[in-house]
Amino acid sequence: MNAPSQYSLIRALRPFSLTVALISCSLGIRLAFQDGFTDTSIALWILLGGVLAQAGINLINDVEDLPHIVSANILANIRQNRNIGIICFIGASFIAFYLISLRGWPLFIIVLFSALAALSYNFGPINFKHRGLAVIQVFLVMGVVMVQASYLSMSGQFSTHALLLSVPVSLLILSNELRDIEEDTRLGIQTLTVRIGYQNSVRLYWLLIATAYLLAIGFSFGIETPQFLWLLVPLPLLIPIRRYLQGSERSRLTPLTGRFFFLFGLTYIIALNG
Repeated sequence: MNAPSQYSLIRALRPFSLTVALISCSLGIRLAFQDGFTDTSIALWILLGGVLAQAGINLINDVEDLPHIVSANILANIRQNRNIGIICFIGASFIAFYLISLRGWPLFIIVLFSALAALSYNFGPINFKHRGLAVIQVFLVMGVVMVQASYLSMSGQFSTHALLLSVPVSLLILSNELRDIEEDTRLGIQTLTVRIGYQNSVRLYWLLIATAYLLAIGFSFGIETPQFLWLLVPLPLLIPIRRYLQGSERSRLTPLTGRFFFLFGLTYIIALNG
């Protein structure tokens, strides 16, 4: 049985993963700023709403473990995390309603789609995680759609440019499944990593990183060289990531890939400012 610490508030919150919301929202905001939509107060509400929404998703994720838990302390931890997650959802909802009041029904449709897709990650009849589709779900909801929603919240309009530029940061998403393959296999959870095997999943992870870099380089082609070189900053983190991918310390993999994602996203945003 898993140790109670796995269900502590901090472990359930997964602070390292909140960089996904920060980077995706920041990219959409930055692209809107470049197009002349520069309301900083709306930008701050977008960032707060995105982080609260992801925190809520993280905190309720362990609810699916309730049928397998017999310890009263662990049950109490999971329920406490769930309740705090609901509070995060309420806060994110108020922010979403405010932004929808400014931008109208197109933003409402995006928010509704994101909420339903996010809650279907490991709940309900769709259950992306158990169907091996979690990678696609996270790519869309936490990447492409979140960037577009942030741009729309800033500008009041859709942008194919923002849609295209969101792809590199949306690709770096597989590390959680790599870390959890033994536990998912034991519980019979058919994630993509379980379905295709660990080594194939590692190859897919490197392919996603290579594709993200190729696209980032292509999108930033023609910018000033000093700006372009920012994309080299995250590369040293790939050395320990490679070691943990092949070793027995995979528990350290997800925080490290979270830092890599944050640095990649940050330097990508800087490079696009050229």
